[in-house]
Amino acid sequence: MKKIYIFNNKSKNNNEKGMALIATLIFVFVLGSMGIAMLTMASNDSKLSTLQRESNRAFYLAETGIEEALWFMNFSPNNQEGLNWRVPKYDADGKPTKNPWPSPEDRDSETEYYQVYITDEPITGAERIKFESTGIVNNSGEYSDGQRTIEVILEKGTIQNNSLSYNYAMLGDTIVQIHGAIDVNGDIHSNGDINISGAAFDLTNGTLSATGDINAHMDGITQPAQPIPLVDFNYYYNKALQDGVFYGEDTDVSLDSDQVIEGYHYIDGNLIIKPPAKEIIIRDGAIFVTGTIEFQGNPDIIIEKSDDWNNPLSLVSQGDIFGRGNVHGEGIIQSESTIRIVGNVDINVGALVANTIDVRGNVDIIYDKGLQEEIVVGTGIEVWKKVSWREI
Repeated sequence: MKKIYIFNNKSKNNNEKGMALIATLIFVFVLGSMGIAMLTMASNDSKLSTLQRESNRAFYLAETGIEEALWFMNFSPNNQEGLNWRVPKYDADGKPTKNPWPSPEDRDSETEYYQVYITDEPITGAERIKFESTGIVNNSGEYSDGQRTIEVILEKGTIQNNSLSYNYAMLGDTIVQIHGAIDVNGDIHSNGDINISGAAFDLTNGTLSATGDINAHMDGITQPAQPIPLVDFNYYYNKALQDGVFYGEDTDVSLDSDQVIEGYHYIDGNLIIKPPAKEIIIRDGAIFVTGTIEFQGNPDIIIEKSDDWNNPLSLVSQGDIFGRGNVHGEGIIQSESTIRIVGNVDINVGALVANTIDVRGNVDIIYDKGLQEEIVVGTGIEVWKKVSWREI
C-alpha cells in the first residue's frame, strides 16, 4: 500500500509573515530612532549655534568695553579725572562694589551690554592698572545668553600728538623761579606761579605769562595752562640700543673725567658728573636719564649740534637735574621733575622745560624758533597703553 505524504504550507507561510512583520517593525524602529537622533542632533546643533553666536557677541562686547574705556580714560573731554579715572570692583573692605562702568542707567541696551572695572595693579618697577571687561548677552531665552570676560593690563606710555610742540624759551608746569641776571629771548610761561628776582631782567621778543601769580620786574599776562610735551623714554631706549649707548638696567653712572658724548646715551638710573671732570661735551647726541642728574664741582656741560643732527633734545631726565655747574650750548634741557641749578645757564639756541624751574645765577636763553609748532620725534602726550591681554 502506497503511503501518501501531505505537507502543511500554512505553518511556513505564518512563519514567513511573522519574520516580515518583525523585520518591518525593526526597520520602523531603526528609522524612527534615526529620525529622532537626527532631530535631536539638529536641535543640539541649533542650540550650540545659538550659544556660539551669543558667546561671540559677548566676546566682542567685552572687547568694545576695553576700547571704549581706554578712549574715555585717555582722550575724552568729559572725563574730569583723566588718567587717574578708576572704577574699582571691590571697596576698601574687599567687598564687591557692583558699580561698573557704564552704570545700568547709561547702557544703550538692557539685554546686550558690557561692564568694565578699572583698578590699580601694583607691580614692582612699573605703574600699571587693570581693565576687566565683561560682555553680557541676556535675551531671556534658555539658549540665547552669553557672557565673556577679558582682562587687560596697561602701563603709562607716550604717543605722538601732532598739535603739541615746544613753543616757549622757558616752560614750567608748577613754578618758574629765577634769582640772578636774566636775559631771555622768547616767551616764558608757568602753569603755576612765576617768581623772578635779581639785578636785571631782560625779556626780548617775548612775553611773560602764567596761570597763577607773577612776581617779577615786569608785568605779565594770565594765560591758561599750556601742555608740555612728554619725552617717550621707551622710544629713546630703543634708539640707544640701535645707535648709541645703553648702560644696563638699574645702573647708576658716574662721569669723573672730561669726555665727549656722541649719539644717544640712555641711563636707567642716576647720572653724577663729579670731579675731577671739568668739561663734558654732548656733541650731536643726547643723554636720557630715568633717575636724577647731579652736577658736582662746578663742571661745564657743553652741548654742540651740527647741521646734520636734527634732534633738539639734549639733556633729559625723569628725576631732578640739580647741582652746581654751568650749562652751555644748544638744545632742549628737560626734566619731568625739577631743574635746580646754582650757576650759569646759557642756552643758544634751545629751551628749558621742567615741572619746576629753579635757577640761581645767570640765565641767558635764546629760544630756538625752529621749535615753533614743530613736532619733535619721540615726544607726545601721556596715555595708558595695553601691555597684556587674556580672557578669564
